[in-house]
Amino acid sequence: MSLNSVSFCCVVKDEEKYIHFLLESLLKASKKINKVEFIFIDDFSSDNTFKILKDKSTDDNRFKVKRNNQPGKVIGTNLAFSLAELDYVKFIDGDDLINGNLEISETDFSCIYHDYLELSGKALNYKKVGDWMVKDRSSVLREFRSIPKAMFIFKRTYLDQYFPIPTRLPFEDLWINFAASQDKNLIYLPEPFYIYRQHSSQYYGSLINFNDVKRKRMAKRFESYYQFFLENETPFDASPKKEVKYYYDILQRRNLFKIFFLLSTPKLFVKAIIYNLPSLAKFLWTKS
Repeated sequence: MSLNSVSFCCVVKDEEKYIHFLLESLLKASKKINKVEFIFIDDFSSDNTFKILKDKSTDDNRFKVKRNNQPGKVIGTNLAFSLAELDYVKFIDGDDLINGNLEISETDFSCIYHDYLELSGKALNYKKVGDWMVKDRSSVLREFRSIPKAMFIFKRTYLDQYFPIPTRLPFEDLWINFAASQDKNLIYLPEPFYIYRQHSSQYYGSLINFNDVKRKRMAKRFESYYQFFLENETPFDASPKKEVKYYYDILQRRNLFKIFFLLSTPKLFVKAIIYNLPSLAKFLWTKS
């Protein structure tokens, strides 16, 4: 059966190109959910994203649409969670889609995570997350292992002890993974309830493309998490091991990072070549 009561929480910024696809998928998924609310926090979009969502909220009172208090994904995520009122919470992104009706047999849980479909261009590929987090929950904190936050479904009252996310932190995904890792009864479902869109403007996509600016920015963002754990008490039962810092030192070195990244994730090698074909062709053309 489908979940009975769900708050979908989403922070958006300049998602005019994709937001209609998300809204369509949410409305379709909600048909089999008894109670549902759609919470959107606009992080100062420069396009029509906020207007599109505001118009939707006028037609459908299940939509809660707010401007962020101040710029920042963490601040927006905290605001969205503070507005959630239903039993379960699912964080989503404005350029993605819900897949199916969230049909889950479990009726009482603190946290579930699941598989997803990856949309890259027109290609849709099944991504099996696997049960590694169930088997080795502590690795999330020790090694900063994580999955996209949208692959989790939380009981709202369970998350109360981990929110708000400290606003000093630069992004929310890792903290949400940490929260999931604390659930001793964590459940993995091999069902693709989500469609995760990949494109070059994302951090993941830019890494495949070896975008120097975003790669260095990402390294600094993760290092800030590491530093936060050194300097602050947290609600979690473990801390990252110092080897985590070495990885992000590598991430800031372009050529060394390329070798390390491709060797550690060989399946991305073909993707990296495809993403770099335009720049490679341009380089060869100028040399001819």
